[in-house]
Amino acid sequence: MISVIMGIHRFDEYVEDSIISILNQTYKEFEMIIVANGPNASKVESAIQSLFPNDPRIKILTSQIGQLSHALNIGIDASAFEYIARMDSDDISHPERFQKQLDYLVKNNLDVVGCDINLINENGEIIGTQLYPKGSDINKKLTYKNCFAHNTVLMKKSFLLKVRGYNAGYNSEDYDLWLRMRRAGVSWDNMDEILLDYRIHESASQGRLLGYAEVSGYILREFLLAKTLSNFIGVFINIGKALFKADRSKSSY
Repeated sequence: MISVIMGIHRFDEYVEDSIISILNQTYKEFEMIIVANGPNASKVESAIQSLFPNDPRIKILTSQIGQLSHALNIGIDASAFEYIARMDSDDISHPERFQKQLDYLVKNNLDVVGCDINLINENGEIIGTQLYPKGSDINKKLTYKNCFAHNTVLMKKSFLLKVRGYNAGYNSEDYDLWLRMRRAGVSWDNMDEILLDYRIHESASQGRLLGYAEVSGYILREFLLAKTLSNFIGVFINIGKALFKADRSKSSY
């Protein structure tokens, strides 16, 4: 059985469709834990309750701390089931996502499974696709890039607790988690199938400078813990990305 964790910092026009895409899953044995967080948490809670007043699958928690990693840990701690699925409040899960991911995870004895994604715009139109590394390529490439779409992953709760859940980061809590999971000997994969529509819009957090800066710090940590050539190269690649992003941000003013 699956516990779906969604953090919501603000209620916008995408939230309802995102929640509906979870409630319409072909796999029915799940609970949906929504953690409304930040200064508007009570308003978010009320809005969701008004849209889905009597659905026993939905559990709403609140926190005044507006940080996704904190909200996810609250949801994980409150979860009742052995698998944790991530979902963001502006994306769309395909109806068979949970069934296919759970079958794949169990069949291949994995701790984590993700998938490829469609990129959609504010109107829900497909504007591209994003494919992710598969199999052994994940561990090889993780030092240099994020190898999972965070909102697509299904994870064994036991392994998530083994690495002590989410740690920190305003824009890169997922990448920190993957690095710690790799050190803990995780078994993982991405399915060669698109099971989620990932929304690109102006208020989303893709590509923010803070995220690049955080990632550079994580890779430096990995190098200090394991002084490998790969980690050494990764430090310079990720710092380079952060500096390039900083230059682009300055030039946009």
